[in-house]
Amino acid sequence: MKHVKKVLAFVMIFSLLALTACNDSSSGGAKDEKAEITFWTISLSPTFDDYINGMIADFEKENPNIKVKWQDIPFDQVEKKTLTAAASGQLGDVMNLNTDYLKKLAALGAVKNLEKDTKDVKDDFFAGIWDAGKLEDGTYALPWYLSTGVVLYNKELLKKAGYDNPPTTEEEAWEMSKVIKEKTGAIGHLVKDIHVYLPANGADIVSEDLKSAAINNPKALEIFKEFKQRYDDGLIPKEAVLGTYKHNEAFAQEKLAWWNIGPQLFRQVKDLSPEVYAKSDAAPAILGSEEKIHVGIMNVAVAEKTKHPEAAIKFAKFVTNAENQLAFGKIVPILPSVIEATEDEFYTDVKEATDPADKGRYLAAKQLEKGANLFPPVENISQINKAVQEEFQKVLLEDKDPEQALKDAETEINKLLK
Repeated sequence: MKHVKKVLAFVMIFSLLALTACNDSSSGGAKDEKAEITFWTISLSPTFDDYINGMIADFEKENPNIKVKWQDIPFDQVEKKTLTAAASGQLGDVMNLNTDYLKKLAALGAVKNLEKDTKDVKDDFFAGIWDAGKLEDGTYALPWYLSTGVVLYNKELLKKAGYDNPPTTEEEAWEMSKVIKEKTGAIGHLVKDIHVYLPANGADIVSEDLKSAAINNPKALEIFKEFKQRYDDGLIPKEAVLGTYKHNEAFAQEKLAWWNIGPQLFRQVKDLSPEVYAKSDAAPAILGSEEKIHVGIMNVAVAEKTKHPEAAIKFAKFVTNAENQLAFGKIVPILPSVIEATEDEFYTDVKEATDPADKGRYLAAKQLEKGANLFPPVENISQINKAVQEEFQKVLLEDKDPEQALKDAETEINKLLK
């Protein structure tokens, strides 16, 4: 039961990915000799009350003139509350925000540009992860906790198809999928989000200057055509295109050869079928041509109108330092964004683990060197991703011409960018 609660808590705090009270004063303010700041988080209470309250107590002990008031916001209320509070100047001084909400608030001028204030800690973080807090020429957040996928694969199923190891590249994955389908009837490779697959394989969705759509390009056209052929060949189930495919059940029933997911969810397979889990192993994520791995990122931002900017920034750095991130990672299976934390034995000593979930923790932390948020740093990224996904579905399910689909996606993205 304890394990189930932890898994549910993890699913909740990351259901924002893939898919937070301050006042009207200026960000100048006094020197924070006496300061009370508010800290907003998303769906961390009551599961992590001890951790958050303990962290706040440690901070207040080190900074006796600063008082931190914690407020946790339920997942289903966070967007409305943050946008409403931003409009009225009543945001929390320090906020836990996913990357999507961060972009929205940064575009509204509601969170501070921390470019100058975080130079002393920038190099502590993985470079690709750090960049998720950027919008145009500013840095608006410190990365906090992360999630990324690795591969859980069925050793016996692969062996039946003539393979000793899972694929390491997208090209190899699709080649193996054909053979696996022919020899075992199982599905091999599946891609959940085309808007992640495109940039991971050299097809930009938004232009480099972030002002216009870039999706209508030869590489994207090639990818759309390839996926259409794979779908027609029976390599991709309709449910996977619609987002209703149950990967955990399919893997447990040996209908899926490998599953790319966060290692904290591997044990869903163990719960469904201990026998299949026993003949499974973990491997690194499958790489696209750009050799980058998409990472779901939670951030810590500071309100532009905080009355106590120095205290707020100091607390944001404290929340995201290596010691506190490592402590959090030991409670719930998330990953830290600070390099030092991933070098702890908690992550390194499970390199040779026999349990796939434990080994997966090592692999997931190790591959953060190639981690990045592959979404363009623009305000309406959720709508942009949705537009791309919808056109992709029309190509596969409705036989829409790939060229027209990309043109239509380009038109919609340009509207959203304006």
